[in-house]
Amino acid sequence: MSPLKKVLFFFVLPMLGIMFYDPMALIKDTILIAILVVLLAALGILLWRGYSTVLTFMIFLCGMNVIVRLMMLLSTAFNKAGEFQPKFMLFTLAGLAISFYLTLRLDKVDVRITMIR
Repeated sequence: MSPLKKVLFFFVLPMLGIMFYDPMALIKDTILIAILVVLLAALGILLWRGYSTVLTFMIFLCGMNVIVRLMMLLSTAFNKAGEFQPKFMLFTLAGLAISFYLTLRLDKVDVRITMIR
């Protein structure tokens, strides 16, 4: 696997998939976002070094993100006044698609081969 793909699959896509929410909602929780970025960067570094247990944990995190986003999808698509929130739906569907793709992609053989030390 090329270094560009490693950076994409171990650092960029996990952060995008998990933190792909409305930017106005993310501004309110800057400390939480900083903690999440540090955690995901640490997981990416451990993946880069070849720890297969961390790969399993990353697949679990992305899968849980898919489940949580599916559960939130219809319940928060409308605000309390009954108005449709297209921005929320767009970000939720995009984050769901990224996490779903990453869940399937991280379980492929070429990624597992990079974990062998």
